[in-house]
Amino acid sequence: MKKIKLLVMSMTVMMIAAMTPSVMAQDVQQLERDIEQHEKNIKEKEAAIKDLEEKIDDMKSQLKELENQKKALEKELKNEVKMRKDKFTTRDGLVYDQEIVDVLYSPYNKSDVEDALDSFQGMETKDVIKKKELIEKYGEYTKDLKEFLEKFKSQLSANHWKYLSSTSELYKKFEKGLKGTKYWKIYNKKEKSESIDYLDRVMDKIMLFKNDGLKNEVQFNDALNMLYAN
Repeated sequence: MKKIKLLVMSMTVMMIAAMTPSVMAQDVQQLERDIEQHEKNIKEKEAAIKDLEEKIDDMKSQLKELENQKKALEKELKNEVKMRKDKFTTRDGLVYDQEIVDVLYSPYNKSDVEDALDSFQGMETKDVIKKKELIEKYGEYTKDLKEFLEKFKSQLSANHWKYLSSTSELYKKFEKGLKGTKYWKIYNKKEKSESIDYLDRVMDKIMLFKNDGLKNEVQFNDALNMLYAN
């Protein structure tokens, strides 16, 4: 066993001895070339990273500028939307005052109502548009009030237009019927909401007639005739 170990050691010494100085020098030179290449690669990558960082900083600056432009445009847009709305509010108000509102102060006329409804085309102002329903139902309200008065005319005439107290059955029926008309809710809230001025005046006459005890035939006919004006 000792002889084998001695033999291995002897062979190792011989191999090391066999390596010439030139071979060892070549290995060192190769390592040095490798190191130089690594250093070159490191410098190139560091330069590339620096270039990317500069581009990123530049893009950040551009992004910030774009964000500032976006905010400025959003502010301008908001202002444009507001000005447009203000112009539409003014425009719709003028159209309503010049082409529509007169219909509410005059007896119901189908042709005039249709023309007024046409004037609502293109409107955007909610406060003006919501008045459209009044005009759309003007004829319906007129017809309903007319039928209500006609219904009670024969009954009041049969009573010879005598005074009726608020406790009498006919008075109660009249009052209940009046409050059941389609225009009553509009008339009852006219101090707070838009109403039809002409029908308000008709209702005022009817209320005066009622409060006087349903006895004045002239008052009654005045109100009824207003509903037949056209």
